[in-house]
Amino acid sequence: MTQLMHYPDLQVCVLAAGQGKRMRSSRPKVLHPVLGRAMIDYLLHTVEMLRPKGIALVTGHASEMVQEHVGQPQNLEWVIQDRQLGTGHAVNQCENVIRDVRDVLIVCGDTPLLRTETLAKLIDEHRDRNAVVTVLTAEPKNSYGYGRIIRDGDGRVSAIVEEKDADESQRNLREVSSGIYCVRYEALFDLLHKIGNNNAQNEYYLPDIVPLALKDGKTVETVVMEDASEMFGVNNRVQLAEVESLMQQRIIHDWQMNGVTIEKPESVRIEAGVSIGIDTVIQAGCYLIGSTRIGDECRIGPNAVLVDAMLDDRVNVFAFSHIHGANVGSEAKVGPFARLRPGAELDEEVHIGNFVEIKNSIINRGSKINHLSYIGDTEMGSGCNIGAGTITCNYDGANKHKTIIGDDVFIGSDTKLIAPVEVGSDATIGAGSIITKKVKEGGLTLSARPEQRHVTDWQRPKKKI
Repeated sequence: MTQLMHYPDLQVCVLAAGQGKRMRSSRPKVLHPVLGRAMIDYLLHTVEMLRPKGIALVTGHASEMVQEHVGQPQNLEWVIQDRQLGTGHAVNQCENVIRDVRDVLIVCGDTPLLRTETLAKLIDEHRDRNAVVTVLTAEPKNSYGYGRIIRDGDGRVSAIVEEKDADESQRNLREVSSGIYCVRYEALFDLLHKIGNNNAQNEYYLPDIVPLALKDGKTVETVVMEDASEMFGVNNRVQLAEVESLMQQRIIHDWQMNGVTIEKPESVRIEAGVSIGIDTVIQAGCYLIGSTRIGDECRIGPNAVLVDAMLDDRVNVFAFSHIHGANVGSEAKVGPFARLRPGAELDEEVHIGNFVEIKNSIINRGSKINHLSYIGDTEMGSGCNIGAGTITCNYDGANKHKTIIGDDVFIGSDTKLIAPVEVGSDATIGAGSIITKKVKEGGLTLSARPEQRHVTDWQRPKKKI
């Protein structure tokens, strides 16, 4: 767990104004999801863990979409960059909302892999060295697209040269700028006002504050991040997939370290909002999506899909089952090839078998629906046994109707319950029946349209113990 930090004299500036043309999307780049969560959400969570004085979020393209998504956190100020004239220009737009702090931390909104601990190290070393400008650098395997760190004969940083402005020898340098800076507030905007746009893009580059600071005799330092992947930004769908893959490895590693067994982890998708209890086993090919919550000692898969599902302890979900927006009680069994749709509520020890679909229904403790059935808009009591091929006919073409089934009911195979209808407790319905009227408690009910009759004294055969 990330240690909670506190930097009350720090302001964070998040750059999220880019259009992201290479994404080829009507959606702002920072709103594209990585494992179910928008890139900007990861970054905002990371910087919020620093507990800074405030956060200035710079938006431009489709800013209203970003604002609608993020909302209005108490310590966040919105800054609009009407014209995208470079990173230096973007930070300069924050001059009116950043004040009375010691340092400004500048980060990019499309870097979801960035960790709070890395930023804390940058801030602390920046302050320990009494620097005016500190750049977070890295040595990635592939430095294409990143600004190169230029050093003088004494090893001190002298400039940052962007990829498009670098010559061949500079492009061969391994150390690059992450685009993340910690800058003393009292110097930041003076430096920004001095930068020009004499470069290949005719933009105002934030890295140009480095040579300007050095020219003014100010201290410029660098801090190398341990894991270069943290700085990876997203500019196209290929990079989006690469970043998602790295995030997936991180999430799976964290769950493994927290007591979850994940078989064939390269085949599994576990989104960022998922929670998993200890001693649970996730088998190959599983997809755990959205806000899914899984308890302790469960077994999921293989190839099961859980979307916004809630599973209590010791639930067994068999292969190829699909659970969406449903709650499953402890000791329950689901599948294989079962489907639980939104509104399905399974109590403890319920069994849902192969090719069974449950929708908007409450199934109480110990009831079993083991084969080839559809149960919709139903309240079912405890201890029921529903035979293969049973269907609750809940839809009349215009409205949904409810089926109510009492406790300890036995329904024979291939039965149709024409809702609205009620079945009393301890009733037995013979196979192939079509039920259109209320079924009395106890006894045996047999029906094949148009006649329905009730055998009062009939006794259901009982299992030998």
